[in-house]
Amino acid sequence: MSAGESYVRSQVGDAWDAIVIGSGIGGLAAAGFLARDGRRVLVLERHTTAGGCTQVFRRAGYEWDAGLHYMGEVHRPDSRLRQIFDHITGGALEWAPMPEIYNRFFIGDREYAIPAGVSKFAESLKGYFPEESRAVDAYLDLVFETARAAKTFFANRALPPALAETTYAQMCEPFLVQADRTVTDVLSELTEDQELIAVLCGHFGDYSLEPWRASFGMHAMLIQHYLDGANFPVGGSGRIAETVAEVVRAAGGAVLIGAEVASIIIGADGAAQGVTMADGRRFTAPVVISDAGIAATVNRLLPAEVAQRSGLADRCRTMESSLGWVVLNIGIKESTSDLGLDGTNIWAHGGADLKARVAAHQADPHGEPMPVYFLSFPSAKDPSWEQRYPGRTTIDICGLTTWSLFEPFAGTRWMGRGEEYDKLKDRLIEEMLGQVLRFCPQLAGKIDHVELATPMSFNHFLGRTTGDFMGMAHTPERFRQRWISAHTPVPGLYFSGQDVVSAGVSGAMVGGATAAAAVLGRNVLEELATSR
Repeated sequence: MSAGESYVRSQVGDAWDAIVIGSGIGGLAAAGFLARDGRRVLVLERHTTAGGCTQVFRRAGYEWDAGLHYMGEVHRPDSRLRQIFDHITGGALEWAPMPEIYNRFFIGDREYAIPAGVSKFAESLKGYFPEESRAVDAYLDLVFETARAAKTFFANRALPPALAETTYAQMCEPFLVQADRTVTDVLSELTEDQELIAVLCGHFGDYSLEPWRASFGMHAMLIQHYLDGANFPVGGSGRIAETVAEVVRAAGGAVLIGAEVASIIIGADGAAQGVTMADGRRFTAPVVISDAGIAATVNRLLPAEVAQRSGLADRCRTMESSLGWVVLNIGIKESTSDLGLDGTNIWAHGGADLKARVAAHQADPHGEPMPVYFLSFPSAKDPSWEQRYPGRTTIDICGLTTWSLFEPFAGTRWMGRGEEYDKLKDRLIEEMLGQVLRFCPQLAGKIDHVELATPMSFNHFLGRTTGDFMGMAHTPERFRQRWISAHTPVPGLYFSGQDVVSAGVSGAMVGGATAAAAVLGRNVLEELATSR
């Protein structure tokens, strides 16, 4: 069964226990927790496929995962993320391990293959950098210390505002000791070896912010997340929305696609009471959870006077956005095994001076190559792929870019942005295919299908304004914003997703659990841990 049913053909009622705006993993996780608590939840997705960045799309006999490339921790049944997935999917979602070396880093032409496992991770780095053993050990100590402190920091965001304020120092300050600092500030105190720093920052694209701007708190959570290995959902990431939707429906809820919310209804008492759809229909509920992103919720869905009076409009204007990417999806009419491809990701940097490479591209995005590329081989990661798509292979390559390259097209419409935009896309496709053939020369002459998504695509499909893939930038300043919480100044309205917690699928999902905890008034994550 598909994850969502058509809004225009559905026959759902008007009154619900809770309404969730957006079917990204943050919205689905919140809906799943509430459904498992017996609530009738209506999930509204404006696009024609549910799942947000976890959805899949199909073209020309191929399937690509829109945003999930790998996940850490879920191979351990006792991990928090695995417990959440099992809970919201009813245990129906399976995971397949990726190779032990799940990321290969290239700094210029120099390769660093870092295996899974804390001891192997450390040994490998010390093998590459024998003079930096002490720095590697100190780095791992800081990663674990900061990641542990993050748990109570984000738990604070589920508490009612008054209680969150009185417990702030105890629950949040330990995390902020390092989260107040940038990644490069911390690493530069541990080592002077710029190559080692570049390797340690090798997958900073996973939080979509340059290391000299990003909080070490975000970096530490990311590194800890993947230290023990990486995994991929069996059947592709589309299985996430399918399995959660089943849980929502089993509790009397519904997931509707093609269901665009125009505004949040605010009653005379100032509380959220439901939503008004683009066609004028109204759904009511005492709880409204928005997974549309904090800025989009405030600027597009809340009545302007409410956004201003609550202070949310002014606060959103001060927040920076994460970086933008272009993503090329590639299809080949040959099996992955015959092509000799495996599931290991590739992160390719132009050189150890990451800052110079980024600055050069930002200064001349038409002339300078993109500073970072990420190659992923989804058909090699999914053990069910060959059965579902025999004799086919898919590859994704992402390139870090700058909004200034696309800003001239900001006023154009999807599928009709003009000749200059098409020429830009052709140039970027050529650049990215060059990188694919650099690492996979056996693919020369075998490319069957290509399709490019740009920051303009993310504006259209994710409701962004500057092509940012991961919402609010994960700067030290972001983690100092006490107003960022699952709770809002508007009674009955809650925020969910990665803006509440942190970047990526895992952060967005914990953001959904945080929203559910705020609604239910219980520590749902602690309940999961103690129920086993």
